Amino acid sequence: MLGEIPPRLRSVSFDLSPDGEELKARFEFDGDPTDDELECASVVMTNILVDYSQNHRKYDEEFISLPYPKKPSFLRLIAFYRNEDKWTS
Repeated sequence: MLGEIPPRLRSVSFDLSPDGEELKARFEFDGDPTDDELECASVVMTNILVDYSQNHRKYDEEFISLPYPKKPSFLRLIAFYRNEDKWTS
């Protein structure tokens, strides 16, 4: 994900089926994602699929508009969560 995290991306999480053949990714943005932000998320997913040794039968991507301060709804594996503490704003 290096170099592919736009400022409005709030979280990235994943879920993997028990057999390792189905991968789901959720990208949550602070508002409606722009085309450039969607492209960054797509690059992240492509890099994961290329590096992952299993052959996937299926993968899904979710791009969600979730304006701050709504709480993120993570999938099981959290890869990124933006620091939203008051001292950082």
